[in-house]
Amino acid sequence: MRKLLALCFTLIASIAFGQKYVSYASGPRVLTFADVEYGRLQLKVKSGTYTLTAYTPDSTFTMEYCEDDVHPLYTFRGDLRLNRAGCDSIVFTTNDTIEMRAWRGKNWTPTRPYLGKVTIRPNLIYLETIVKVPVEPYIAGVVEAEGGMSAEPEYHKAQAVLARTWLITNMGKHKEEGYHIKDDQSSQAFKGVPHGKHAAIISEAVAQTKDTIATYSGKPIIGFYHSNSGGQTVHPQDVWSQELPYCRAVFDPFSKKESKYRWTKDISLSDWKAYFKIAEDFDWSAFFAGLPGGRQTHYTMGDQIFKLETLRRHFKLRSTYFTASIVGDTVHLEGYGFGHGVGMAQQGAMRMAVGGFQWKEILDFYFQKLSFETVQNF
Repeated sequence: MRKLLALCFTLIASIAFGQKYVSYASGPRVLTFADVEYGRLQLKVKSGTYTLTAYTPDSTFTMEYCEDDVHPLYTFRGDLRLNRAGCDSIVFTTNDTIEMRAWRGKNWTPTRPYLGKVTIRPNLIYLETIVKVPVEPYIAGVVEAEGGMSAEPEYHKAQAVLARTWLITNMGKHKEEGYHIKDDQSSQAFKGVPHGKHAAIISEAVAQTKDTIATYSGKPIIGFYHSNSGGQTVHPQDVWSQELPYCRAVFDPFSKKESKYRWTKDISLSDWKAYFKIAEDFDWSAFFAGLPGGRQTHYTMGDQIFKLETLRRHFKLRSTYFTASIVGDTVHLEGYGFGHGVGMAQQGAMRMAVGGFQWKEILDFYFQKLSFETVQNF
């Protein structure tokens, strides 16, 4: 009976992964402009032609257009409008690059290029735009959005492996909402397929790691990354709550040579006290002076523990790695790094690539005991 149950569990797991892989291989459905509330959208093709299919409450109609045709789409009283006709949804298909921009506030967003099928639908008084992107162009777009300023192929390969690993484990994140993932920081940043200065380098680096993911004990890892460690990374359990055996805290000299290594910030003492809600006469100067050196992950005051990651989000700090002092009626912070500090430091990884490290060596520095496999095999 136990063998039968184990066989059934293995079969169910295989089927579940098979479904996930099919979705992965066909490309993710990405909610674009996810961090923007917009009721107007413009769409055109960079070159060539495209097909527009509009679904209205009464009918469906299809039209062919060329690169000179720009479609202004908007909502009116909750309806999606195309040339004043109300539509339930509109679908654009083409083999060429689609360019889109959304109206945010009083200005258009920068134009973003996409490959794949575009679906536009109303959401209350706003629009939602979902693009079904081929998987490798999507990964290349994530790599550019996350670190496109670098010209180092080995860094881009490391970032591509982490981005691809994240994708395969999160394909069902928003499935019930009609798409797989968003294009903002709640998923992975994605501002269209590569189109910047290093687009060709990035696309080639992604192609050279095609279908490669990072695993630990036969399972995809949670590939955390951040901008700059400030010289020291941290364990995930010190930032959130989950302990992960492939994550580790390392001294990171590579991040110290980069632009986001140092920062400062002043916070009013009254706001600082209001956050902690402890005794008004608490001696903060003595507390700061008594802290050990190095990166702290929390403050302990009596029987209370305050996680610095929560403090970081509240005061919008660049990182949790800082020293503090009282200057007049302010708390002065001298900080290091940018981001949560877990996993790969992107600027550190860029510096490692400049120094001749290969992408596997970069990932092995920030993580431990990783294996690298193709999506089809794990």
